[in-house]
Amino acid sequence: MKKQNRIFLLLAACVLLLAGCGKKNEVNAMDMDNESLYGELVAGLEDGEQFALVDVGEPNDVLFTTDQTYDDGNGHNAAICCTAYYSFDGKVCSVDMESMGTAYPVCWGDRCVYTASGHSLSVYRLDKKEKQWTVSTYEEVFSQEGDSVYRLTQNGETKDISEQDYEEVLKEYSGSTVVNFGYGASDNPF
Repeated sequence: MKKQNRIFLLLAACVLLLAGCGKKNEVNAMDMDNESLYGELVAGLEDGEQFALVDVGEPNDVLFTTDQTYDDGNGHNAAICCTAYYSFDGKVCSVDMESMGTAYPVCWGDRCVYTASGHSLSVYRLDKKEKQWTVSTYEEVFSQEGDSVYRLTQNGETKDISEQDYEEVLKEYSGSTVVNFGYGASDNPF
């Protein structure tokens, strides 16, 4: 990428961040603006890296970054792998997320982020007490007889769940919103 284009993109990103980008939750007066939270991270992105700021319903926006996107056919620059950042009291924590194929883009819903594959779905949430991302993974596995068994793994423990529980989380994912990545203010619809 030419130096002039990189400078333009960084300036556009700064304008986006200065504008606040996301909606603020008026309940929490401690909310910080996106520039304070993520300005250095966005300014440090390499050529070809893209970002998105998303209000998932938490006090602060979630910043997503990736170096690979694809056109999902529905007007989104989607990704199957990215890093998500969230700021707890000014300290940013991150988690790497990955779906297994372009049929399963990284999506966001009410207070969560989803990744998926043909027979599994992970739900990432923010644990405010522990100040970190947590993940719950729902899976469909097959017995030697070919029967489906459904499992949930969270906090290092795996337990069997019902098919209905598995179907409910799949329905949530199918109704979620694709994270739409861009290079600057013009690419991020905020």
